[in-house]
Amino acid sequence: MPKSSKSLTGEKWKFKMPHGWIVIILILLAVCLLTYIVPSGEYVRYQDEVTGKSVVDPDSFSYVDQTPVSPLKIPQLFLETCVSNAQLIFVVLFITGSLGLVLETGMLTAFCTKLVRFCSVKGREKFFIPFVLFLFTLLGTTQSTDKVIAFAPLGVMLALSMGYDAIVGIAIVLCGVGVGFSAGSLSIVTALAQQLAELPIYSGVVWRLCITAILYVVTCVYLCRYAARVKANPQASYLYGVEGVMTFDTDESKDVKITKRHVLVLIAFLISLGIMVYGCIKLSWGFGEIGTLFMWMGIVCGLLGGLKPSQMCKVFISSMGKGVGAAVVVGLGATVSTILTDGKIIDTIVHACSGVLQYTPNVLQGPVMYVFSALMNCLIPSGNGKAVVLMPIMVPLSDLIGLSRQTTVTAYTLGDGLCNYILPHAAALMGFLGLTNVPYDKWIKFMWKLFLIQSVAAVIICAIGQTFGG
Repeated sequence: MPKSSKSLTGEKWKFKMPHGWIVIILILLAVCLLTYIVPSGEYVRYQDEVTGKSVVDPDSFSYVDQTPVSPLKIPQLFLETCVSNAQLIFVVLFITGSLGLVLETGMLTAFCTKLVRFCSVKGREKFFIPFVLFLFTLLGTTQSTDKVIAFAPLGVMLALSMGYDAIVGIAIVLCGVGVGFSAGSLSIVTALAQQLAELPIYSGVVWRLCITAILYVVTCVYLCRYAARVKANPQASYLYGVEGVMTFDTDESKDVKITKRHVLVLIAFLISLGIMVYGCIKLSWGFGEIGTLFMWMGIVCGLLGGLKPSQMCKVFISSMGKGVGAAVVVGLGATVSTILTDGKIIDTIVHACSGVLQYTPNVLQGPVMYVFSALMNCLIPSGNGKAVVLMPIMVPLSDLIGLSRQTTVTAYTLGDGLCNYILPHAAALMGFLGLTNVPYDKWIKFMWKLFLIQSVAAVIICAIGQTFGG
């Protein structure tokens, strides 16, 4: 039988996840459709004297004139959103270009090859993932994932040098920081949410550290099992046969020498990362400062590595071009929020969901509050932005149904954090995938099971918190 006939009659159709851009564009079209269906509504907002932020009066919801957004306006809104998010978009490009200069020096190749030889000693490799994941979990207790996008290529290089795939490299950074951030031990989002809930700042920190430990163990076990399968059989990788993914070759058989230039570049590289972590934690650095630091890091590392100025320019331009895809995705994802805002349906959806909570059985109130926060994360990816919208609604509601405010904050931070690693319009996730050229559909194949496991853990955590008032 000819192949064409066989394909028509014998082969079963199998769903294949479309390109990440297509997924986001479909979401944009769906959101535009919602602005025609969902009535427009608004809460009255006022300036909070304590936080200085615009917060919602939970009793002030009213319907307003419908303001539907035509799908024909998507390109225009995309351009406007890119302009408003220009700082983040250009930082992604600058980070990509700067890391290209570091790679060109050969420093990372030399040291990663030595790392492979060190870890190849029997028994040592099993500590690699738990240790690196733990380091980024600690970092995530105070920092959000968008502040560590620059670590994505480094995580991938380390994972590839150990015989794993790029997904493992992304996960040890992204999921590590995500665990710390989602538990919210010392994050800014937790502080803002507690302030809006009129709770002492960072109260309940011991309970949140316990949550961090629970999520860390769950994530570590899942990631180690996947990594072990990939190392034993490369064909088990979700990226097997996928072209264009970031690669990194370390050949243990080659006699790679570490030169003085490599050492100098490594010192400059580590100092730069240390300055970035300090600046984010102590000085509240934003994307502008991070981008500036990485540009200087690229220049200094390039010169110390022996690159000539003209060569550095060529490498920077070609490397920066690899980050264009990530920059475009950041703009596309942020456009979702723009359409929801222009259509004035965010407040309507929040108002409807909060009404459902009033009729929820007591035993499910904490878990449902987590689900509520997670669903709202699909509409408002920004943790701080969502806090000033949701907390003034969630707090009076929790008082009404008898749910402790601490549990409400816990449910909020978990719902705000865990969804960020599956949503196609989450800027940090798209930044990670874009910098390493990992397709969104391949990442989701790895991440959806982990997200479900983490969500089950979050539901149990919220139920325990509700029972004991944590």
